[in-house]
Amino acid sequence: MFITKLNEVLSSKKSFVADPLNSVSLGICLLINIIHWVILYIKIKPGNRYILLHYNVVYGSDLVGKSTYIYLIPFVALILLLINALVASFFYKKEKLASYFLNIASVAIQLIFLAASLVLIIANES
Repeated sequence: MFITKLNEVLSSKKSFVADPLNSVSLGICLLINIIHWVILYIKIKPGNRYILLHYNVVYGSDLVGKSTYIYLIPFVALILLLINALVASFFYKKEKLASYFLNIASVAIQLIFLAASLVLIIANES
């Protein structure tokens, strides 16, 4: 049953966005990225004050800079999301399974970047 369903999904002629797995994973990625921007804006206002930008478990804080630089984290995550979506849409025409893996990896990337920002938020509050 699983094999027949997998063959049916992989042989369908839907467009990249119409495929439920692609649209749901891209929607989740966009939602996580929006939440990322909102949390950063609420917790750390952009400005000229200096905050901790990098924390290492071994050495402790090793990079301090302006608070606007922390917004590079969700920006890079958004750029990676767009690149993964473009590559996945290219692969979707040839190999659908590769596009599914790329889209699911995009969700993991968004979560990792969100976790990094949350650690920096917690480190800057104390």
